[in-house]
Amino acid sequence: MPPRRSLVLCYHAVSPTWEHRLSLKPDLLLRQVRALSRLWTVHATFDDAFRSAASVFPALERLGVTLQIFVCTRYARAGAPLSIPELAGDDPAQLATMSWDELREHADRGVRIGSHAVSHAHLTRLSDDELRRELEDSKGEIEAELGRRCPELAYPYGEHDERVRAATQAAGYDRAYALRGSKGDAYALPRADLYRRHTVPRTLIRALMT
Repeated sequence: MPPRRSLVLCYHAVSPTWEHRLSLKPDLLLRQVRALSRLWTVHATFDDAFRSAASVFPALERLGVTLQIFVCTRYARAGAPLSIPELAGDDPAQLATMSWDELREHADRGVRIGSHAVSHAHLTRLSDDELRRELEDSKGEIEAELGRRCPELAYPYGEHDERVRAATQAAGYDRAYALRGSKGDAYALPRADLYRRHTVPRTLIRALMT
């Protein structure tokens, strides 16, 4: 029997009360993953390092799912709320991110920690110098704080172009995740991003399209 295909999922926040498209209720997320795990080897990634995401980590680990957090380093310094224009006015408690202490605890348990740049900027809109700092500074801070190499990046908003991909490689990353990507390009790897609108049937269709 051939090995099952690997599937990388992209999630954000996990909350029973935050009614935002980026936030899934825990039971829905687990239903999605259980269904996908019957057909794929699942790797669940969580962009933005929202503190709420950790609530489902134990259950996902029991399902045999590998976990990865992509962190914006500016916010990890204090576990600060993710303050980007797209989330302006939302509840700061729901936007709280993981601190370095929390990220170290997750890393020590085997959760991979990757970069989501420094500030969650739109990388394609930055100057060359700004882009370099977002990529290099975040990688360097993660490695200094966690004491281990950071080989992976997830592009904020999933946005990338040829210049961003080249800068990512030059910054020393081995690979980078987009959303709509190409399995043949290590710096534009695809992920299936799932949201609260994705029932189990829609989740399966989404995965097949990734």
